Amino acid sequence: MKSTITNSVKYLPLVLGGMGLFAHTANGAVSLENGGLAVAFYQYTGSAVAANTLIYDLGSASIFRENALAASVSTINPGIASANLGTQLTNAFGSNWADAGTVRWMLIGSVSGAASPINGDPNRTIYLSNLNADITNQTLRGQVSGDIFSFTGGNQNETATANADAAQILASDSFSIDNFMPPTITNGLYFKQNQDITQTLGAGTISGGFEGSLDVYRIINTATGADLTAGLSGGDAAAGERQYIGTFTLDTAGNIGVIPEPSAALLGVVGALGLVLRRRRNA
Repeated sequence: MKSTITNSVKYLPLVLGGMGLFAHTANGAVSLENGGLAVAFYQYTGSAVAANTLIYDLGSASIFRENALAASVSTINPGIASANLGTQLTNAFGSNWADAGTVRWMLIGSVSGAASPINGDPNRTIYLSNLNADITNQTLRGQVSGDIFSFTGGNQNETATANADAAQILASDSFSIDNFMPPTITNGLYFKQNQDITQTLGAGTISGGFEGSLDVYRIINTATGADLTAGLSGGDAAAGERQYIGTFTLDTAGNIGVIPEPSAALLGVVGALGLVLRRRRNA
């Protein structure tokens, strides 16, 4: 299954209309639950990893897997306090985080150690950004899922920043994101697989008015107990094959949004039109 940012560009104006403009001040701890999604950032200057990494908890992966609306992530998941990370990105990486060309971001998620599927995702289901190939080796899928779970599990209940769903982690921490990514790890792999799941932020690098744009894929380890479709699409997933669930976007103010898998967006539009027509007939 294939997707490109180009296929999703036509939905970008819809995202802008749904983006939150201001961060919500709150305190707490990020949950990073099993079966959830997380956005992660770190900064590499070319010679060293900077002091801080940043984690943003999106909640259950199934909410975004079945999403048909182009909007901010806090609109898709109302449990998120705010879709804006501007203050957190500035605190972690400096005021020029969007233009420096040194900050990398990615999206990850996994189910690990579960006795039964979590919201339609069986044990060792993987969510990764920017995959360019399937992960056909079952052993490798288990290793990737285990590494992601080590990262999220190691950072559960970290103290949140001004955004209740974000936490700033020292790069020296055993479970900071850079410990699973080049150039910190010695084998040059990304969560034990050799596909670069990151995107480097930089002025003017992304089309559509966004600073960053990540295509996100789901890979199931087994079809047993799995919800086989994603984004309300008709294409069933198969073990080890990429299944596109949507594109996540970041603008220069730090707002994060999502553009759904195209057929899901189309079904959402058709459903909305049907509702309008029914209302007109009943008027």
